[in-house]
Amino acid sequence: MHEPRDEFLSEEDLALRELSYEELIAYWNLWLRLAQSTNDVDEATDEHGVFLRDPAVDERRARAMRERG
Repeated sequence: MHEPRDEFLSEEDLALRELSYEELIAYWNLWLRLAQSTNDVDEATDEHGVFLRDPAVDERRARAMRERG
């Protein structure tokens, strides 16, 4: 069996291992606050990395499905 490798992680990702519990929680809380600060900007879309959903397209798709029965 091969040992897992960290080749896809950045130096910053790997440095998380070196943080104290308090530092880790502080960064986690900062990340959560930053993520919440964009809610009003992206409320009409669902973004997940490279995926972006347009509510108008979703509505057209739902309407087409209802019409097909």
